[in-house]
Amino acid sequence: MKKLWPAALVGALLLTGCSGKLTKQTSSSKTSESTSVVKKSAKSTSSATSQAKSTSKVTVQSATKLKKTATTLWNASKEKQLSIFMQSWQTKMGQTYEGTYDGKQPNHLGYIFPKAITSGEMNNRVSWGNQPVDLSWSTNGENGKAFQIVAVATGNKNGNGYPTSYLFCLHNQRPVVFMSETTNGDTFYIQDTQNAELQAGFAKIVTGVKPAIKTDASLNADVESAVNASPQRMPAGYNGTWYYKDDYAIETMPALKESEIKLTVVDNMTPKMLNIRGINQTAGDGTFEYLRYKYYDGRQIPVMMIAGGAGVWFYGNGYNSRTIATQLDGLKYGDETKTQDEDTE
Repeated sequence: MKKLWPAALVGALLLTGCSGKLTKQTSSSKTSESTSVVKKSAKSTSSATSQAKSTSKVTVQSATKLKKTATTLWNASKEKQLSIFMQSWQTKMGQTYEGTYDGKQPNHLGYIFPKAITSGEMNNRVSWGNQPVDLSWSTNGENGKAFQIVAVATGNKNGNGYPTSYLFCLHNQRPVVFMSETTNGDTFYIQDTQNAELQAGFAKIVTGVKPAIKTDASLNADVESAVNASPQRMPAGYNGTWYYKDDYAIETMPALKESEIKLTVVDNMTPKMLNIRGINQTAGDGTFEYLRYKYYDGRQIPVMMIAGGAGVWFYGNGYNSRTIATQLDGLKYGDETKTQDEDTE
């Protein structure tokens, strides 16, 4: 009988060898797969980290941009505030205006804003009193120019067929509302609006703080006391050097010596003007003065109404600065007494 066990043993040994090889390969495969998973996981983590950093960078950049926009002198938020303010103001005034803050294109006798400024059409055609100025258009108030217009509104006053335009300006970064009632000619004249609510309202939108509005009464609070004092003295704010335009040149009114003058208050007129005469003066009507606040460059400054003669006829507006007096030569605010010529018409 043949012995078969050696063959079976050899087969078993062969099977065992194959099994060991298979086990080794399987183990190696699992190790390789595990290594691959680790590498893939690490790659995935790296990608996620990179994406997170990228997202974080974009978020920081966006936040920085928003913060920068929010802190500029002018922006979309402030433009919206101006739109709301103007709607309220014009309703209160009983007037209607179209503004660039509402996406409109205000038209002042052919000057269409903002194109009239951005196109250069108004170059060398704008004058603030007697001072030529260059206007620039700005969306953030930070273009580096002296006169940056951020909005314009144009409309008609009641009973006035000519347009009135308001130019909301940042003059050397100071909020100023200029107005123009230019009717013809090559020069577009601007001046500060004397509407205190407009000036203060725009200033608040730009700076976040509404400036106090000073009153004429505060300028003249010392007049009665000064006149009734013994000896008399010049009221606070009145004495000093004043400049005003006469017929042909800028005149200077020097400070007066209190020992050489006699003061009275004219009670039978509005406003009650201060009458100044020489201490020994027996003839003539003397000089009449009255201080009031007017806006210049967005600020209220004292301006002296100067008059004389039997009819208290207007001579001119006096300023503490020769430069301002020269620039605003001939400007009348509408509250002056009549001139002698006007009184005889």
